[in-house]
Amino acid sequence: MPVQFPGFDSPLQRRSVGSRRRHMKHKERNFLAAACSMVIIVILCTALAEPHWIYLKGGGCDKNSLGVFQFFHVGEFSSEGSQDSSVLIYNYGSHEMRNCVTSRILVIMRSIIALTFLGIISSVLSFSLDLFGPSSPSLKIIRRNALGNILTVIICVVINGFTYWVTDLLEQLQIETKPHKGSKVEVTFDVSFYLIATAGAMSVIATACNCLRRHPRDIEPHLLDDYDHDIWDLYGQGAPATQIPEQSCLPPPPAYTP
Repeated sequence: MPVQFPGFDSPLQRRSVGSRRRHMKHKERNFLAAACSMVIIVILCTALAEPHWIYLKGGGCDKNSLGVFQFFHVGEFSSEGSQDSSVLIYNYGSHEMRNCVTSRILVIMRSIIALTFLGIISSVLSFSLDLFGPSSPSLKIIRRNALGNILTVIICVVINGFTYWVTDLLEQLQIETKPHKGSKVEVTFDVSFYLIATAGAMSVIATACNCLRRHPRDIEPHLLDDYDHDIWDLYGQGAPATQIPEQSCLPPPPAYTP
């Protein structure tokens, strides 16, 4: 008679496989790093909307502070009097800035805008990977090595470096255009500079949360699927019967004789 291997309870086995997969996926998530990335996104958005990036006092500029929001619009330069008196006229309304920017400062400030958006995108990518914990090998490498957060740190450093460059150029411009020779020119960093520095520090913390975390041993998803498929083929749906040959019509063995 054919002998069948005993099968497992299909619902229990199916729940066990699903539970193991959910447990492994949960271990790949990093909620602490995701929380840090969320804070970074909020800080960068706040810095982008904040009107105070650079504080000005004592020079020829008619503004007390500059922010990147003033450089979102397309404008043009025109001069009044001498070349040292440059006026940047925007195409909307009647807004203008006198002796506040040059063509180089304009390019740098727009570069800061682009870098800030790039930092937001990289932080959103890091947040998504840490929150959902995909098991794709390439995404797993990006998440475990915190490449998105490292990129955000570099971007924040570059943004603050550009801001320092702008303050240096603005200080020279304010000295050249100050209304009185005895006026004291003051050009310093304002709120958004420190917000960017804070975002960079939070990115370092998020990087540490990913790089210093102990991760579970890697099991390739396709190997796990093949193993589950083989188990179900073997036990869940019935294995090929092992045939035991029937007793043939042979004479009984001779009686035992000492």
